[in-house]
Amino acid sequence: MYHKKALTVVLVIVLAFLSGGCGGKGPNDTGTEEPPIVIKVGNTDTASRSTNLSMEWLAEYVAEETGGRMEVELYPEGALGDDPELCSGVLLGTNQVYFGLSSVLGGIVGPKLDILDLPFLYDSYDEWVEGSFEKGGLSIYNEMLEGSGYVCLDFMYNGMMNLCSTKKIYHNAEDMKGYRLRVSTAKMNVDLFRTLGADPIPMAWGEVVHSVQNGTVDGLTHSLGVFNDFSLYQDAPYITLTEHQSSPYIVLLSTEFLESMPADLRDIFVAGLHQACAKQREMERKLELEYVGNFVEKGATVYYCTEEEKQAFYERCKGIYADQREVTGPDIFDRFLATAGK
Repeated sequence: MYHKKALTVVLVIVLAFLSGGCGGKGPNDTGTEEPPIVIKVGNTDTASRSTNLSMEWLAEYVAEETGGRMEVELYPEGALGDDPELCSGVLLGTNQVYFGLSSVLGGIVGPKLDILDLPFLYDSYDEWVEGSFEKGGLSIYNEMLEGSGYVCLDFMYNGMMNLCSTKKIYHNAEDMKGYRLRVSTAKMNVDLFRTLGADPIPMAWGEVVHSVQNGTVDGLTHSLGVFNDFSLYQDAPYITLTEHQSSPYIVLLSTEFLESMPADLRDIFVAGLHQACAKQREMERKLELEYVGNFVEKGATVYYCTEEEKQAFYERCKGIYADQREVTGPDIFDRFLATAGK
């Protein structure tokens, strides 16, 4: 009898040890058995671009600061779908974070958001940073999102928008005639290039590189970082630095998901995200200054538009400003323009 009781005690101790007793902790190092909160970040940039690298930093930061209670998973290069799917997925819960152009969200929420892509709004990177973060541009943008279910926690720097072409450099509207360029499906971008005399062709991002290579389009408008990462300077080696838009990447979550986080984890995540985006902006700006030299070394022709040429393009776009003011609403429109000193 004694031996049977002793064996029972031993078995109880062993089972307690195996199940995490004696001071052991659960799978997320918190002393609980709750699974970690998983945050899936979807985008269509390359895995090596500054945008995705900054999210890699965020994943490490969050894992360390939360003791494994929260995990950030990265899905670059369209692994979870194209931009419209990823943007919609934020509300559907298939991914919790999306970063990309505001024009994608505008296709869901409405064209009032196209204000972020007004042509020739900010004249430089420094003016964009000041307008977005010091003069309230990001806050005003979130005003426009109220009631949509989305919140934009931060902006990434996508780079100033320029042109690449298989044909030639573009100095003026006369040069633009017959220029078939890919644009996003946003009305703002279609109207912009029609105004400048070109033939804009709305197209999902997943089709772009092939369309340039097979001649469906002559080129496209995007940032130097995208020209670099997708080697577009090889297929469309005429690069015109118009700097016609400062279109940032919006970093989106659903308000419901953000508010559902435990307060302590939410604070860690938001703080980490802001740090990651600040790192990304610095990284992308530094790279942007190096891209032009790299393109030239690899045989591309690069042309900086003169201030006179930019001004002439801007003058043709004043009707777009007037139209967008009506769409967005005079109050928000005027306050947003004030962030650019206009």
